Amino acid sequence: MNTTTSTMPVIPWREFFTAYEAAHQDPVNRWVHHATHVGAAVGALLAAGGHPALGAALVLGALPVNWASHAIFERNSPAFFAPADAWGKLQVALGGLVWTAATLPHDLARLLGSR
Repeated sequence: MNTTTSTMPVIPWREFFTAYEAAHQDPVNRWVHHATHVGAAVGALLAAGGHPALGAALVLGALPVNWASHAIFERNSPAFFAPADAWGKLQVALGGLVWTAATLPHDLARLLGSR
């Protein structure tokens, strides 16, 4: 297992996307991230809609699931650990949501086309 921390800095979107994509090559890890990113987005909507406990559980619950997925399937460290400050971590988390929005349709098409 690669125990070094990811060196992915918070960088321009094109570079971030390339690095994020490279860190999520294992198909199981990709799908875990897609599922938890969608769950976190639903959680944010629930929190804003008056269900803060359930919303927070979905948003915060995504993190350890994704971290475990990196350790088990990808054998690398999550990009979330690279920035030392909270703002950098938020940028990585939001970048992950954008990555799912950008890649999920293609991944779904590939999955459904392979059947």
